[in-house]
Amino acid sequence: MSCLVSVIIPTKNSSEFLEKCLESLKNQTYKNIEIIVVDNNSVDSTKEIAEAFKQSTLELYKLYNFQLLNWGPERSAQVNFGVKNSNGEYVYKVDSDFILDKEVIDQCVKKANEGFGAVVVHNSPDVRISWIAHIRKFEVDMYKYDITHSSARFVRKEVYEKIGEFNEKITAGEDYDFQNKLNRGGFKTGFIEAEALHLGEPTNFWKHMKKYYDYGKDFVKYKQENISESKKQLGFFRSVYFKNWKKFIYHPMLGSGFIMYNFFKFAFGGAGYLVNKIKKI
Repeated sequence: MSCLVSVIIPTKNSSEFLEKCLESLKNQTYKNIEIIVVDNNSVDSTKEIAEAFKQSTLELYKLYNFQLLNWGPERSAQVNFGVKNSNGEYVYKVDSDFILDKEVIDQCVKKANEGFGAVVVHNSPDVRISWIAHIRKFEVDMYKYDITHSSARFVRKEVYEKIGEFNEKITAGEDYDFQNKLNRGGFKTGFIEAEALHLGEPTNFWKHMKKYYDYGKDFVKYKQENISESKKQLGFFRSVYFKNWKKFIYHPMLGSGFIMYNFFKFAFGGAGYLVNKIKKI
């Protein structure tokens, strides 16, 4: 009998992409899963989409267990609550705007059976969304198989509980914080080839920069609890860029766009960080 995998999906007004996310779970080659949607008081049709999916698909095929829960105040608390109500040997955090390659969960379970306590699933931007997504993909794909700038979302439940779950005090960088706790605990992290596609990429440049400004304010708390790791994880000059120097040569337009994008990203993030740091002082 294959091990049960609990997929935790935190939602808040996630109606735009949730159905596609759930469909990608239905299409997984690995079938012994349960789906737990943890909603944070959505005012759109998120809960209705989840309930309709349960009725039309899950009860029809009898493939999965399904739970729709309500919890907040933000995604880390939602995921922790979902894990507490899960039944699986493994737990897998999946954002509601992700769609998974059909072999993602199967590859994660196989990797875990090789002795890994946690597994990284690379999340790649959907370049159909906007020109910003092309630049984001240029950057993000450099992080595949790089543990410094990656974080596991597929974890043995006992490991999840041992490291103390997601830190609910950190609202930006919680994935980094989670991976740092895995590293400190001495748990091996593996990587798989199959990926998740991120549909919710930004389409408005300035709204995207506003998000990094808000992230910067939140990173004050993250840095306090991850002093040694934050220098590498949040630095402007990252060794992974130099390891992938050929990408900049082969794709000069994307490389130039990334440099400019990165400049603005760190400028806005740094401004948010300084503003919040000064307020605390």
